Amino acid sequence: MIVSFISGFIGGIALGSFIPISVGFFLAIIFVTLIFFIYKYFALEEHRSFVVICFVLMLGLSVGVGRMYVSDLYAESSLSRFEGQRIVGIGVIVGEPDVRESNVKLTIRLSSVLEGTTSVPVSEKILITTPIYPEFKYGDKVEVSVILLKPKNVEGDDGRVFDYEDFLRVRGIWYTGSFAKVKLVSSGHGSVLKNVLFKTKASFTNSINNALPQPESSLLSGLLLGSKQSLGKGLLEEFQRTGTSHIVVLSGYNIAIVAKSVMSFLKFLPNSFSFGLGVVSVILFTILSGGGASAVRASIMVLVALFAKHFNRDYKANRVLGFTVILMLAPNPLLLVFDPSFQLSVLATIGIIFVTPILEPYFVWVTEKFGLREIVASTVSTQLTVLPFLTYSSGIFSIVSLPINILILSTIPLTMFLGFITGMVSLVSLYISFIPAFFTYIFLWYQLTIVHLGSSVPFGAVTLPAFSPLVLVFVYLVVFLFLYRIKKNK
Repeated sequence: MIVSFISGFIGGIALGSFIPISVGFFLAIIFVTLIFFIYKYFALEEHRSFVVICFVLMLGLSVGVGRMYVSDLYAESSLSRFEGQRIVGIGVIVGEPDVRESNVKLTIRLSSVLEGTTSVPVSEKILITTPIYPEFKYGDKVEVSVILLKPKNVEGDDGRVFDYEDFLRVRGIWYTGSFAKVKLVSSGHGSVLKNVLFKTKASFTNSINNALPQPESSLLSGLLLGSKQSLGKGLLEEFQRTGTSHIVVLSGYNIAIVAKSVMSFLKFLPNSFSFGLGVVSVILFTILSGGGASAVRASIMVLVALFAKHFNRDYKANRVLGFTVILMLAPNPLLLVFDPSFQLSVLATIGIIFVTPILEPYFVWVTEKFGLREIVASTVSTQLTVLPFLTYSSGIFSIVSLPINILILSTIPLTMFLGFITGMVSLVSLYISFIPAFFTYIFLWYQLTIVHLGSSVPFGAVTLPAFSPLVLVFVYLVVFLFLYRIKKNK
């Protein structure tokens, strides 16, 4: 029954994400639900269980559709009357500044907008693009002058369309603006906790940059903090062609691999101790990354997987995963369809919970030393669940992805450990940090070299044209049938 309700709830959110929800449509679903509820009292005994399941499924569907109806997807912006106009407003920077190569993006929650000579109170976030200098930080109260524009979806050369409008809507943003004029009013208006997290991240990043050269320092920042901008366009393309971009993009994929790798690497220790360090590594990773929403979502998904597997509750892991998804979708249902980070988190967690136990017995030829067998099995499992989605979204199918990931991910735990030591020691003494930095550099150089060689392989990556989501569903259906056949034979 619980699985039926969860399935219905998720299905209702998915339905509301693709089909405009009207009051009449919502009432029709409620009516069908009531029919099943009443009919279960008149159904034959052998049919009653089926009718009850249908009722619970429809009940979940009704709740999901109703949640979507009152979501931000159908909400009106309080700034809509200013669309296309230049506004002057007062607000607070509520997110970490996103520094790019030539500009910086600031998320500002406006508290008032000047309309003529009258200050109109509002409470809405906007995303603006400004020059890198002067610098602003989280919690700064600013006066901004900008032309409000509706976000435009981005279409690539291969025909793929990135739904940028709904991607920002997930984050509660209706409007953007470029070439904005920003003036500092005062500082210190943000959350104390977030302010500490962002300052910790900035200090740690600076200590890494001081101890290691480029591009190794940028790669380490990507591993520990999810910071990828400083890697440069060329190197990022190499990571994408080898299917290793998850390493420097904060998502459930790299968090899952890191946590599993830490636990596998410390498998010689008592089980509870290695499990505890795995959990700590996830929490520490989240804190170091700045505690952003995407990191928190990904960490929740991975922690659920770790706890379910550790306590040997795999047969109920689907329920735990379902409850976690509901817990995350209830406050923000737009995550399901419009947030790639959430989707990758779910897929990576499915790979760890369900696929790894199926495939691990087939890797008996891999040594168990340092937990290498489990690392390989986890890598193959997560690749199997994540790669189709990555191919669908990016258009690049990396043929060398699996061997490159195995070669790199087996070194990630030690790299992160040495990198963390390097960053922490560098905060105290730059000269002493050169000792762990030397060994960290060797691993980082190795990983960059493997990525570079992998991206140089002829036909190592195939660019595919845009294809229908139905094709993606079909691919996952084939994967599911393949895994089901293996599990049945075992």
